[in-house]
Amino acid sequence: MLARMAANFYWLGRYAERTENTARLLEYQLTRLVDADADELALGWRVVYRALSQPPPQAPADVDEAEAFLIADAYTLTGGLVEDTTNPASMISCWGMARENAREIRPRLPLRVWVCLNQGYLWLQETEFADAWGEGPAALVSEAIDRLRLLAGVVDANMARDDAWRFLELGRYVERLQQQIVLLDVWDRIARPGGDGLALAWADLLRVCGAFEPYRRDRSLTLQRGSVLGFLMRNPEVSRSLHFATGRIESTLRGIDPAGGRPPLAAPHRLALRISAALELDPGEADAASDAPDAASGEVFGSLTRDSRTLHDLVQATYVDYPVTAGLPS
Repeated sequence: MLARMAANFYWLGRYAERTENTARLLEYQLTRLVDADADELALGWRVVYRALSQPPPQAPADVDEAEAFLIADAYTLTGGLVEDTTNPASMISCWGMARENAREIRPRLPLRVWVCLNQGYLWLQETEFADAWGEGPAALVSEAIDRLRLLAGVVDANMARDDAWRFLELGRYVERLQQQIVLLDVWDRIARPGGDGLALAWADLLRVCGAFEPYRRDRSLTLQRGSVLGFLMRNPEVSRSLHFATGRIESTLRGIDPAGGRPPLAAPHRLALRISAALELDPGEADAASDAPDAASGEVFGSLTRDSRTLHDLVQATYVDYPVTAGLPS
């Protein structure tokens, strides 16, 4: 496969996953507009924006003004993350970049996949945000999530398990790994009880990650910080756990570069194994009764963040941007 085509498939997977991540965080926040007070909404917006690496909104200090700002201006805050084409992290921008990468590789992309991706982008582009908001603040992002999951299903049903599919899956799970690490770290730092007693529920974190029911079946009815973080880091059966993402990264790397998976390991394979090993470090689960973050968990998340970003760099350097004189990796 040509390196530029591998890069297009890789970034198609990354941008599609990034779009869904933004939609899931918005869906969580927008469903809380009715029954959450101003301070809780402010905390929620801070988590959403920081998890997306965006500057957090500043609400007025006065409680009454803050409540009016966060409820009425939720429209503007959401619009900036949905339809603002000048914001590279908005849903329309990320979906558009996924579509642009797909357009570059249309000869290698099944028609059904292109049609599904293109229709979803055109739907979002043509939707009047004000009208969609009138139907319900969370309605638009909920439908976007459904369309993106439909796209994932169409990809799964129509693409051969060749290198094109592997690079798309690699991009998807590298993006998921990075986004989930940031989300867990942000939630652990910000959503804990503060001096004012405010906190976001650990049950909400599980719901954002689609892991609430599996957790209740696997663990207990009691939700505690260490247990939730450990579950979302190490459970191999939850699709948004860090363990699940690293497992998929390792398997796609072995398919792309079988020789690189044998000693001496290629750099991306070696780092993927290192990340898997780092996930076994205790992020505070041993002290499951405590809701306070500890230094060890901060160090673990900091190391995972750096390694996940380095993994992307190594994938690019090894399989996309390698010198022409080096030929194909072997």
